[in-house]
Amino acid sequence: MTSQSVPIEISAEALNAYDDSSFINEDNSLQEHEGDSTRRPAFLPAEDRGFDFQPFQVPRRELVVKQLPQNPLPLFQHFIPISLVNSWVKYTNDWVNSLLQSGVIDSQEHEITEKSRLRAWKPTTAAEIYIWLGILIYIGVHGEIAVEDHWKTSQLGDQRPEHSIIKFMTYDRFQLLHRHLRLFDHTKFTDDDDFPIVFQCVELWSQHIQLATTELCDPGSHLAVDEGMIRYTGRNKQVTYVPNKPIDTGLKVWIAAQLGLFMRWIWHQPGAKYGPVGVERKKPVKEVIHVITEAEDKIMALNSTQSVVIALINLLPELTYHVFVDNLFSSPDLFRSLRQHGHGATGTARPNCGIYKGLADAKKTDEAGKSGFQFNEIKVIPTADNQVNQIAWKDNALVLLLSTVFTGDERCDRWRRRPSTKTPMARPIQRLFSGEPVKLIVIDPYYCRFLQRRNESC
Repeated sequence: MTSQSVPIEISAEALNAYDDSSFINEDNSLQEHEGDSTRRPAFLPAEDRGFDFQPFQVPRRELVVKQLPQNPLPLFQHFIPISLVNSWVKYTNDWVNSLLQSGVIDSQEHEITEKSRLRAWKPTTAAEIYIWLGILIYIGVHGEIAVEDHWKTSQLGDQRPEHSIIKFMTYDRFQLLHRHLRLFDHTKFTDDDDFPIVFQCVELWSQHIQLATTELCDPGSHLAVDEGMIRYTGRNKQVTYVPNKPIDTGLKVWIAAQLGLFMRWIWHQPGAKYGPVGVERKKPVKEVIHVITEAEDKIMALNSTQSVVIALINLLPELTYHVFVDNLFSSPDLFRSLRQHGHGATGTARPNCGIYKGLADAKKTDEAGKSGFQFNEIKVIPTADNQVNQIAWKDNALVLLLSTVFTGDERCDRWRRRPSTKTPMARPIQRLFSGEPVKLIVIDPYYCRFLQRRNESC
């Protein structure tokens, strides 16, 4: 294929701040939760299909961990270096001095009282902050009913574990640092709608951790992109509620992960019109744009949540990746876009993501046990351009997937437990087990590898 400048009319509401050739359009998407900018694809099923899928080749590449420090402390300080902690010392001491001069105890300007802990403040040091971090980690490992219980000692008739942290810092000093430690210069951050203050406050350390991670390892070829939640119970406009999550309230973050390592992340902004990576265009919504593209490429506008996937991959070292996502993101257009960016993709899909109509209809009838699929049966139908494989595989339920990598000929052996469900959709698998508690089955590798990669990554 040859590169050329071609005029293309694109209905684009916004641009992807992390990719010059990506556009954002929310037309074919639905809001995931009320009050949150997260969106999922919403397309009519495709009527046309292809017959000659062209798989995208992703050379297998394992994660390579480089030579690590011999002792734990240098490794810890790789992520929290002394230079960074020294800046925290300055920011914290300057912040507390400003409070004492103003006669208040916090940014809400509550007046300092005679009994305020802040009156006992003495300047902190880098050594003390490292101790404070160590105590914070210790408290996370050794649970107590209340934080102050870690400093309580045994009394007559009240036996308690003796926590060694009491030798290094008092409870009052720990709480003072917990409340007033500053990772940022309080005189310099601004109230910016494009990048909220709560994220500005941790951005320097956040960026350092991400870079420090990829300094210690070379990413492998397979990775997952997903959403994650950081527990946060304070008052902030960036707090998101996501039902049915282990942590359902807090700060949401979009993550590219591999083998339990978070490689890159982007903060979610629930009130952002075009998500955390969208930049609204100032020009009319429709216009002719000249872009440099391959002759056979189709320029696509993704929704704001799908655009996060492109942004995260662009933040990683420039290599070829096989990206695994779930049905929040999956659509043929996203997978085509990843393919154009030089990456493969596999993910579960919903019937309204633009998948082939025959597969979408089978999914709808599967709940009544009328999909027509036998257990472990696979149907593979390429998109009309033969760039994305559309897959239906019958497990307990009919599973829909998309992939630009898998052809449909792959298989793998897995031991499976007999499912307990007795719904109509599970009758084929119940017949297969015929009373056996476990069975070795040759199954669809797409879903198997999808779950494996997502579980390893996240």
